[in-house]
Amino acid sequence: MKTKGIIMLALVTTLLLSSITYGCDFSFNNGLSSNVVTPTVGYVPQGWYCSAEDSYGTYVDSDGTKWGLIGYTDNTDDDFVQIYYGDVPPELKGKENDRDALIARAIVESATFEAYEVSEMIVAGQLAGCVEAYNSIYDVYETEIVFVKGSTCVDIYACCDPTYEDAEQVMSLIDSINLWE
Repeated sequence: MKTKGIIMLALVTTLLLSSITYGCDFSFNNGLSSNVVTPTVGYVPQGWYCSAEDSYGTYVDSDGTKWGLIGYTDNTDDDFVQIYYGDVPPELKGKENDRDALIARAIVESATFEAYEVSEMIVAGQLAGCVEAYNSIYDVYETEIVFVKGSTCVDIYACCDPTYEDAEQVMSLIDSINLWE
């Protein structure tokens, strides 16, 4: 039953996440920027698998910001990490290394859960805003992380059981994210 709840939470969160809407741009050359870099993951914990690979431009915000998605899921207990990557949103342009702006964006992206901790961290060598919460209904920890590297914004949503081992697996995967520009 817990697995179904986590899967349902993942689906609902994916749909609600920052009001990203599914869409396609059929204009010439799809209007896609050649400057957005697809992140790579250097470490996938044992038992995890790539569960989503949606190219840049698959998701479009109401402001026109385009996103792609790379997702990883733990085959054992359905913990997951979703790595959205795309254009730098308007509110972060010129503020790519601004702690407060990155945290504010992470708070906006975490609108589906109530934060218990707001902080900063380093991911892929970049300053990132981080929001964490415990969801007692599903007995999981949720984490939202936002950072910008060059012309690429990365928005990570992770969800895992409240155990040290699961949290360690999630953070090991996140810590191995790289963007080569």
